Amino acid sequence: MDLGLSEIQKMLQESSRDYLLENCTMDYIRAMESDQIGISDEIWKNMADMGWLGLMIPEIYGGSGFNFDDMSILLEEMGKVALSGPFFSTSVIGAQTLLLSGDESQKKEFLPKIASGNLKFSLAFNEKTGSFEESEVSTTTSIKNDEGWTLNGEKYFVNDAVGADYFIVASASENNEGISLFLVPSKSDGIEIEKMEAIGGDKISKVNFQEIKLLDSQLLGKEGEAWKTLSKVFNYGAIGKTSEMSGAAQRVMDMTLNYIKDRKQFDRPIGSFQAVQHHAADMAILTKVSTQFSRKAAWEISNKDNSNINIHRAKSYVSKAFHDVCQISHQLHGAIGYTWDYDLQVFTRKMQHQKLAYGDTDFHQKKISNLLNLK
Repeated sequence: MDLGLSEIQKMLQESSRDYLLENCTMDYIRAMESDQIGISDEIWKNMADMGWLGLMIPEIYGGSGFNFDDMSILLEEMGKVALSGPFFSTSVIGAQTLLLSGDESQKKEFLPKIASGNLKFSLAFNEKTGSFEESEVSTTTSIKNDEGWTLNGEKYFVNDAVGADYFIVASASENNEGISLFLVPSKSDGIEIEKMEAIGGDKISKVNFQEIKLLDSQLLGKEGEAWKTLSKVFNYGAIGKTSEMSGAAQRVMDMTLNYIKDRKQFDRPIGSFQAVQHHAADMAILTKVSTQFSRKAAWEISNKDNSNINIHRAKSYVSKAFHDVCQISHQLHGAIGYTWDYDLQVFTRKMQHQKLAYGDTDFHQKKISNLLNLK
């Protein structure tokens, strides 16, 4: 396995880096924290024009036909500028769920509209505990009737609900055996969206579904068999977040190195002190290993059928490593790193969401122990 970038990946990395640095400045990122959707119409349109929104969508559905390891390179660059918003929910989670479970008519209807920027998606899975286990879906139910289905339930921690055109809703099937997925228009009668506060400015909501009437054509995949899809989608989500975090960790380290080279104490740069150098070396190790773990897992999920242990290892390690990188950076910056006008606190706040998304360190360590038969 070669973890070096292909020529296409290098081009994607360079072009996305140039665009994001120019257009997604920290002033823009801060402004989007208070924006209802989290991204401007101009940036969203540009993402569609550059092929990012359909990066992993096959060409027959209007996309670019790239693999997840290609997407991971783009997510690294997004992590470096602390970009959030509906891109991940739509073009990673939404698109992959449709590709894995959608029938041909659903793929033809929705995937081209994702690639063109005309539709945004949001996955509504979590309930009160916030777990990513199959048992999480228990109170949201779908009841079969003569006209189709009736959906009821309340979802928590729904990413990018405001601004989504469709929800992909996980529900317990009528006989409580397995999970089913439904495509639900966000403007349906009986949907209430309530904002949940997030320290990093991420757009998360509580969504209440009351007596939602659905047609059979809105069932995504087979009744009761959605966990097969969701378990794969959550793997994509976990590695996507490790890619974001590894990119962000690199940005935080670069920011810190610049600071300790310029900040002087006792007539010398603080970077010349041995204790500070050791902290910087720790950051360099954590950042490099995070990038390698993330890229290896992204490559394996794209090229191998059984990559679970490396997926869990990457998310477990990078979630803690990025937290530690931010902690070391704050220690070296001192009080200025916590001030609102300094960029470091933006990455630290967003880290709190990223490390929990699709399972935190403890969650994935438990998965690893199970795979090692240490139950």
